[in-house]
Amino acid sequence: MTSASLRTGMKLSGRSIAAAVIIVGYITTGLYTVPANEIAVVRRFGRAIWPARTSGLHIDWPWPMVRVDRVNLNAIRTLSVGEAAEEANGFLSPASTQSNTFLTGDKNLLQLRISVQYRVSEEFLAEWLYGSQSLEQRLHRLVEATTADLVSRSGVDFVHTQGLTELNNRLLTAVRSETYTQRLGCDVEQVTIDRAEPPPRVKAEFLDVSNARADMARSVNEARSYAEQKQGESRADARQLVDTAQRERGMRISAAHGSADRFTKLVDQIHRDAESSGRDYRVSRSLTMNRMYVETVREVLGRAKSKLVFDGQPADLLLPTVRPFDALRTPSGQ
Repeated sequence: MTSASLRTGMKLSGRSIAAAVIIVGYITTGLYTVPANEIAVVRRFGRAIWPARTSGLHIDWPWPMVRVDRVNLNAIRTLSVGEAAEEANGFLSPASTQSNTFLTGDKNLLQLRISVQYRVSEEFLAEWLYGSQSLEQRLHRLVEATTADLVSRSGVDFVHTQGLTELNNRLLTAVRSETYTQRLGCDVEQVTIDRAEPPPRVKAEFLDVSNARADMARSVNEARSYAEQKQGESRADARQLVDTAQRERGMRISAAHGSADRFTKLVDQIHRDAESSGRDYRVSRSLTMNRMYVETVREVLGRAKSKLVFDGQPADLLLPTVRPFDALRTPSGQ
């Protein structure tokens, strides 16, 4: 074999190796990996192949016959609707030219900033990937339109301060329903109105109204505190009166019971005296009553001390002592 033939064979062998390397490299373009937190949808000649591929190493036809679209279904994405715009002046340019002003039901203007948190829906993954060129823009317009509808049916006080929490709940429900109906391919997790402010030109007036509401709320709270204090004092006085009345009632009931018991014992004693002496009950009762009268008079007269003054000289006046049963004696000495 001549040297020319050898050189020719070596050139053919090198070309074959290079072609083989190129072919192997081209085939390896069909290899792709899917991370653990993602799924992949393969488009073969532009047609999506289902089901979606899970995590791992996969092989398919080489590029450009196959395209792979990877999606993270667990990632929470955030969309902001409306940015706070500053009025242009000679030194500052507007921060945002995007319209974020909404008209309330009572013909007032409010600037709202809305934050939307969502993730890609596995059920409508095809719609998210291939349904539209700008699904986020569609979601943005949907949230904006739903907010405008809800705000137009609410008053400025409800949107600005009083009913913001309830408005957020209504907005979340409405946006979830519309995204499912329109098959946007995303699951909305949360919709929140982060900020609700009046336009800069009327912000001072809104501030005055807010201060007036704060003063009113403070006055109402002070009045309620004063009313609760007075009610507490009135309840305490009422309880004291009730306790005093109950004590007085108990004392009078006890005294009445004591008098009734003494009267019952006295009647029993008169019966026993009548039975033991052989007298009639009426006679025994009369004797007992007279005796009690005499004892009472004796007790009263024994404690009575009186003085008479004769020509400036005091003199003791001694009342006669009445012995028991002296007044009951008859003229015959019985």
